[in-house]
Amino acid sequence: MPRMKWGIALRLGVLLASFSVFAAILAGYYTFDSSRDRLQGRAERALMATTQVLARHMQAGFGTVARDTSFLASVVAQEPDHARLAEIFRASLAAHPSYLQIRFISAQDYGLELVRIDRQGGVPVRIADDALQEKAHFPFVFEALALSAGEVYVSEFGINHEGSPGEDAVPVFNMASPVVQGGQVQGVVVVRVAAEPFLRNFDAALPTPYGFYLSNRWGDFLVHPDATQTFGFDRGQRILIQEAFAPVAALVEGRAQEAVLSRPATTEDEARVFSFVRMPFGGEEEGRFMVVGLSQPLAAVQGEVLDLGRSILKILLVLSLVGVALAAGVSRVVTQPLQAMVAAAQAFSRGQTHGALPVHRKDEVGDLARSFHDMEQQISRQITELNASRDAMAHLAHHDALTGLPNRRMFEQRLAQALELSRRSGRDCALLFVDLDDFKAINDTRGHAVGDLVLQAVARVILGAVRQADTVARLAGDEFTVLCENVDSEEAALQIVAKLEQAFAPPLDIEGQPFPVRASIGVSLFPRDAQDAHTLLASADAAMYRVKQGHRRRL
Repeated sequence: MPRMKWGIALRLGVLLASFSVFAAILAGYYTFDSSRDRLQGRAERALMATTQVLARHMQAGFGTVARDTSFLASVVAQEPDHARLAEIFRASLAAHPSYLQIRFISAQDYGLELVRIDRQGGVPVRIADDALQEKAHFPFVFEALALSAGEVYVSEFGINHEGSPGEDAVPVFNMASPVVQGGQVQGVVVVRVAAEPFLRNFDAALPTPYGFYLSNRWGDFLVHPDATQTFGFDRGQRILIQEAFAPVAALVEGRAQEAVLSRPATTEDEARVFSFVRMPFGGEEEGRFMVVGLSQPLAAVQGEVLDLGRSILKILLVLSLVGVALAAGVSRVVTQPLQAMVAAAQAFSRGQTHGALPVHRKDEVGDLARSFHDMEQQISRQITELNASRDAMAHLAHHDALTGLPNRRMFEQRLAQALELSRRSGRDCALLFVDLDDFKAINDTRGHAVGDLVLQAVARVILGAVRQADTVARLAGDEFTVLCENVDSEEAALQIVAKLEQAFAPPLDIEGQPFPVRASIGVSLFPRDAQDAHTLLASADAAMYRVKQGHRRRL
């Protein structure tokens, strides 16, 4: 049997084939290693963004209950017939499955219940007059009696122990609003909400791997994947979120607004990543809050990383097979193309561009070039998709979902930048605070769907009336702001306001129908009216309220 000649071509072919395989493995390893950290970081930021969106949706849910409570109090102030009130309360319970009870409690007779509708067996039932009780000693009564008309008291979450003997004690919270007639507080309307169905509206849309957490301002768990950890204070225990998750202590103590952490796998649970945010709760002046959290299995967070690794591994296996095949017939003719392939692999591992690959060849060198090209395209597509996902989450975090305008967070950033530029340049800037008149009446009479269309139309009107360089933002509800930089005088600011007022003069076009809307506009100038962003915004807000009261513009 003749011995195989170990010639220069064979030796060079084996050497170059081995080097090509090594270069491909090295490129794949560094690509996977660098992409893993970036992908996991983006996934953690996406989880935090989801938690922030969930917190905003919960705040909107609490706001809906508060609006219902205030509306019912206004109805009670105008309707003396208790039978008619009972029917209105019963209809409200039927429309809101999470509402357990609605009561009208007198300010007299030690807080005697005058009208009370309970949900019994899923059916709204009016309680007989001889079964009504005195409730003046409850905070949701005496706290609400001290409020002004339209204001709402929000209780802490707790276990309902007011029910009849044998009735299940369930987690609830109460909202109450005073009933004011002729300037005198006659009583309060109290809406009791079952916490579990209320919160289910928010976490029902979350995928199964997600875990949902909620605590009160002291850290007591109100919602936990393990139901035995919730409402421990009602059983004489303190099961605190800051003890279960040490970094969350900074949120409870007010030293931070958000936290992200990871936990390794244990015998009882898989490795998970957690994100928590501090969510304002109740009246702004009270300073109350709740801690909202989400968790996700670390395997799910790293799922894209693992998919990327499997793709790279498959491609590397193909490249290795191609390298072995090249060793059988490589020659000096393929030396230069192979060197080009190695250079391309090294450039790709460093994120640099490279020249054209010999994909047109019909031999092993062409197979290697096409395999490398496929790997590069696949990795590039996955990175592009991840970047698109990150950009979408970043846009959601900085823009209002309804109008597409910058939200409060982005507006505050731009305002801070504008004030700094104004200090440097010496040129004034103006802040306009735009608030729609009687917008609540639109929502109440025409529905929230029409209200949303009005807000979108208002956003378009404001954008069309101001300068292209001005920043228009939606702070909340029907409150909009316009940041006007390089305003040389008070007259220039007033010209912008006049243009806005002219834009609101004709009715809005809402689905082809004219819809008159009037706006109150307040203006503040920097640095004349304020020296910082917070005071400047407060000054514009105050000016807007003066305009709303006097139906004329003031600075």
